[in-house]
Amino acid sequence: MEFKSKRRVGRPALESTKVSTTIRLSPEVIENFKAAGDGWQTRIDLALKDWIKNNNPN
Repeated sequence: MEFKSKRRVGRPALESTKVSTTIRLSPEVIENFKAAGDGWQTRIDLALKDWIKNNNPN
């Protein structure tokens, strides 16, 4: 009997992964980010990171 090695299928693991969460946003925020096409969740993440960078009191 021959055993095949178990390969992970899919995207390679990243050094830093994101955390899944639920957040409630206004409809106009979602509509505007989605209107720009795919990647809207990543753009929201980037916008929030930018806000933190520019509004962090530290």
